[in-house]
Amino acid sequence: MTLQQRIWEIVEMHETQEAYWFDKFIIALISLNLVAFVLETDPDLAADFGHWFHTFDAISIGIFTIELAARLYACPTEQRFSGKFGRIRYLFSLHGLVDLLAILPFYLQLIFSFFAFDARFLRILRVLRFLKGFHYSRSLQRLTQIFSGKSEELLSSLIVMLSLLFVTSTLMYYAEHEAQPDKFGSIIESMWWAVATLTTVGYGDVTPITTLGRFLGAASAIIGIGLFAIPTGILAAGFAEADELENSINTQKEDSKKVCKHCGQIMK
Repeated sequence: MTLQQRIWEIVEMHETQEAYWFDKFIIALISLNLVAFVLETDPDLAADFGHWFHTFDAISIGIFTIELAARLYACPTEQRFSGKFGRIRYLFSLHGLVDLLAILPFYLQLIFSFFAFDARFLRILRVLRFLKGFHYSRSLQRLTQIFSGKSEELLSSLIVMLSLLFVTSTLMYYAEHEAQPDKFGSIIESMWWAVATLTTVGYGDVTPITTLGRFLGAASAIIGIGLFAIPTGILAAGFAEADELENSINTQKEDSKKVCKHCGQIMK
């Protein structure tokens, strides 16, 4: 096994003991980064421990940079990233972009500060580091695969929900505009009420007062209960299908182990 293959096995394949501990270390580092990001927003903590926060951030960026460099070095060992532009293809893949976005704000801030440009707004991009967790969590990878597999159904349900939002906002505008011009002054303003009602949140800051408006509000709330539950059903079906597929694969593996490789007889 070459050095490239060995590195790729550790950082990407998640099958060896070294890869297991590497994954645990990176997940812990990502979690600590998010905790530090939250704590740093407290003025008192930032004043007392600001230096330590910046030091930890710089160390984390160094580790994440080395990790990305290792991935770029080793990725040509996989067929889809082989060839002349394999590393560029990896860098612009979903995982590559996530790794790049995790470190890019830090380096951009350094560059901008060198030219005396205020780049503090880039700090908010540090929250994107949590996306690196998708590399190392099988559960999150599974969720991503389910979203990808059910993308057409989820998109269809989103279109239906947006259509209902538009229709409800329009009807409520015409029903309540004259009675409450300050709250239903336009279809755009009515959309706030429609979102709160259709999602069954119901903040109560905007409510219909006309008979027609109340009727539409009641109907919208009832429809929203069922319609906005559709994505949940789609994802639940996706998890069930994934479980069934995984159980089928595991059964096939167990059956294959029971067959003798030499004589083909089923072993008891």
